[in-house]
Amino acid sequence: MKTLLLSLMMTISLAAHSHSVRGYAGGPLEIIELGHPTLRLTATDVTADEIQSETFQTFIDDMISTMKASGGVGLAAPQVNVSKRMFVMKSGFSVPLTVVINPKVKYLSNYGKKNSTEGCLSIPGKRVRVKRFKRIHLDYLNRDGEEISEEAKGFKAIIAQHEFDHLNGVLIVDFLDPFADFVDPEDYVSVPLM
Repeated sequence: MKTLLLSLMMTISLAAHSHSVRGYAGGPLEIIELGHPTLRLTATDVTADEIQSETFQTFIDDMISTMKASGGVGLAAPQVNVSKRMFVMKSGFSVPLTVVINPKVKYLSNYGKKNSTEGCLSIPGKRVRVKRFKRIHLDYLNRDGEEISEEAKGFKAIIAQHEFDHLNGVLIVDFLDPFADFVDPEDYVSVPLM
């Protein structure tokens, strides 16, 4: 009963954030929050001409600056109200700064899944336990339009899966089991935001 009540309270709390945006000091872009319709769209591919344009290259730089200013380790274009298939990620030395455009993900199920406690820049103050694949194969274009193919594991695989979900209109709250335990945000203040 306690879990069901917590689930209902979180749903009501998340709905209250409908259509809000939040800027960060030093971040040039505003991050939209749960309830904004762009977060539920399937993003469109970025064209080769767009990638080479000065406007898009500036947008990439603005995404990186906003991710850093917000304290996040990943940020997808839909989170800044741009429905394009692009995200950026970086976390310390374990995940170098990576610009991912038009990704294709193959989940390597033979390596299994692991529990991941995740926060989301578009769902402030909430942390959710999610099951993620331990390894994925990722094909994408970098900011120069070059084709990259790599296997991601560990934290890089988790960030990439979280951001890839954003490109498909999927949020961490979609993985909630109504009978699962919620993560108390005060116990997980250092959970990375994506």
